Amino acid sequence: MLFLLQFEATPSLAMRLPPLDISTDQSALLAFKTYITNFNTNRILVSNWTTTTPSSVCDWVGITCGKLHRRVVGLNLPNMGLIGTIPPHLGNLSFLAQLNIDNNSFYGDLPKELANLRRLQLIDLGLNNFGGPIPPWLGAFQKLQYVYLNNNNFTGSIPQVFGNLQSLKALNMQFNKFIGSIPRCIFNVSSLEGLVLTGNSLSGNLPADMCNHLPNLQILDLSSNELGGEIPSGLHGCSQLQTLSLSVNQFTGPIPNGIGNLTLLCDLYLGYNNLEGGIPNEFVNLVNLNILSLRSAGLTGLLPDFLFNMSSLQGIDITENNFSGSLPRNIGPQCSALVVIQIARNQLTGGIPFDIGNCTSIQVIDLSENNLTEYGWEGLLSTRCDVYSFGIMLMEIFTRKKPTDEMFNEGLSLKSWVSESLANNVIQAIDSSLVRQEEGHVTVKVKCVSSIYELALNCSAESPEERINMKDVLVLLKKTRLEFLANISC
Repeated sequence: MLFLLQFEATPSLAMRLPPLDISTDQSALLAFKTYITNFNTNRILVSNWTTTTPSSVCDWVGITCGKLHRRVVGLNLPNMGLIGTIPPHLGNLSFLAQLNIDNNSFYGDLPKELANLRRLQLIDLGLNNFGGPIPPWLGAFQKLQYVYLNNNNFTGSIPQVFGNLQSLKALNMQFNKFIGSIPRCIFNVSSLEGLVLTGNSLSGNLPADMCNHLPNLQILDLSSNELGGEIPSGLHGCSQLQTLSLSVNQFTGPIPNGIGNLTLLCDLYLGYNNLEGGIPNEFVNLVNLNILSLRSAGLTGLLPDFLFNMSSLQGIDITENNFSGSLPRNIGPQCSALVVIQIARNQLTGGIPFDIGNCTSIQVIDLSENNLTEYGWEGLLSTRCDVYSFGIMLMEIFTRKKPTDEMFNEGLSLKSWVSESLANNVIQAIDSSLVRQEEGHVTVKVKCVSSIYELALNCSAESPEERINMKDVLVLLKKTRLEFLANISC
């Protein structure tokens, strides 16, 4: 009885604390606003986040409240041009589940009071100027699923406590200043779907069994670091991988055959390493591969023909290796998806397939600095190829169209269109900006372009033997120029 009387007569500690309701959230948000030192051109928070308006906190820009308890559960202010620091008051948003201030100019360290945000599921601080080490309390958020700390100035090592985030799906900490090795415990987070640590100074080897506990991993990007050792042979255990990038590191040894079992893989980047051997034959199983980049990877061996038979492949870059052998003779039928072929600076020999010109989807092709001495398989010098390319380029300039334009299909090509137009109505194949009526001399201009088209068709004749010599091309171009100038002056 005496205890109860004393308790009733003494104000409780709970009565002295501010009530934990929406007013607590409002105070925290207004404090956050005062820590913003510059709103740049976006001043919507100045007028919107205020107690003078009749609207509720839940109606403020970037704020989301829960339907039941009406507390702030989301603070989303990406791309707002805000400059400032994070106040400790933000830790009072005890119901906060999403914190997204991506792509602003916040700076400084993360206050320790944010450790109170135990309901966080998403934290996105990317593209800001935060610095200092990653606070260890971040590993205590058991509900955390998405962590984006990319493009900041965080330093130190990656905390071991990240291994405690057993609900984590995405971890993106690219382009910071992290050092040391990748904690082994991260590879034990079985819920992980994306791990992106590009552009740091991470070192050490990857665990051979790193994929034993990552059944859901779809994106693994560890490029532009200082990682070494051999590429883990157990990578095939990450059976859901769609993107694998280990480029710009110090990996050695062969490409694991098991990568060929990653049948969902779309993008593979292994360039700029110190690898050995060639491309595994198992790569033929990569039926969904879109991009294969092995530039300056240190590889040797024969260039496998199957690369040009992969119907999904859009880009091949194996520049600056030591591949030998020749290009497959019939490349045309299999190249429907290819947009980029870069095989420069290798040891290839033989001929350039004549039907490579039928690969209408190709926009970039670089076969330079090899030992390819033929165009087609007729045994003629590569200068014939240069003349052919020059002729196509002339047509592109004066038609203002590319061989890949949509109009060229079902047997109609840029060259055949120019040829038919030259015989029937050449003006339809001339860029309209070159023959404006108001500028005059239309007939003279049409005659000049017609001469250039005739030259271009002679350059790009189907048979290399029928193509004009490049010296004669120069003579004819000079002659066409003089005739044009003479007619214009008349």
